[in-house]
Amino acid sequence: MKIVLSRLPESGWWRNGVPQYKDNPAMKKGQIPINNLLIKERDALIKSIEKEGHKIIELEFPKQLDRKNPKHDFVFIRDPFISNQNGKVIILRAGEPTRRIENKIVKKLLEPLQVNICEMPNKSGWRADGGEFFYCANNRVLFSGLQRNTQKGVEFVAEELNVNEVVLLKGKGFHLDTFFTPALNKDGYIVALIICNKILDPQSKKNLFNYANGNNIPVFNIPENDALGTKKQTGKFAVNALPLPGILLRPDYFSNPAIDEQLGELGIKIKITPTTQFQLSGGSVHCVTNEL
Repeated sequence: MKIVLSRLPESGWWRNGVPQYKDNPAMKKGQIPINNLLIKERDALIKSIEKEGHKIIELEFPKQLDRKNPKHDFVFIRDPFISNQNGKVIILRAGEPTRRIENKIVKKLLEPLQVNICEMPNKSGWRADGGEFFYCANNRVLFSGLQRNTQKGVEFVAEELNVNEVVLLKGKGFHLDTFFTPALNKDGYIVALIICNKILDPQSKKNLFNYANGNNIPVFNIPENDALGTKKQTGKFAVNALPLPGILLRPDYFSNPAIDEQLGELGIKIKITPTTQFQLSGGSVHCVTNEL
């Protein structure tokens, strides 16, 4: 599989301090990432992915986003697009209006890769971020959050991906990947779902367990500390994972070691690759990678 990452900005990532978005409590305004550690962690993540036999594609960080008033969120390359993992790319329309420039830029950067590109209509009420989705191609199911996504946005993506089922999971996290991840076996099929139940609303919990029970898939519940955390205490983002066939790449271990033991029994290898500096801006492994 091809995995896309963005290169880091030439000026250094948030060298003047991380900003603050209202719906992202993990962002610590004014904190400056340690650049050497950031590079080390990023290199380790890339090596971990390559070691599993996947190809890394690095996109140049856009110069127009790296000026006096930088917009460094492009590092979270997950958000501006989603692909069917088979040559088709859907350019999304960001839930955060200031990030919509990323949707326009990523299209130009992806065009040379000879993929089939379609774009979400630029209409009021149509919003979608890649961090709000987990597309499991072999199961033909799309898991979607409804914080920065809208129903119209979800429906558009589902139709373009030609999925059989959409599972809506609305929670307090600004993106679905801050509190949920599937795990895939070596053949690419879902064998487990990992969720912070405390973050989910009641209807979404029903949606999740209806899907899991109907497909005989175990669900593992994690505490808020393994997810986004709370306004008082940022979580460790252990659930923010890149689920590849037979492996779950994550930044940290779960608080309950029994979960990883059970995942191992299901044929899932766990690989930990820390992202402490990316987490200062509210993102981790899933956020900085994207399947192509």
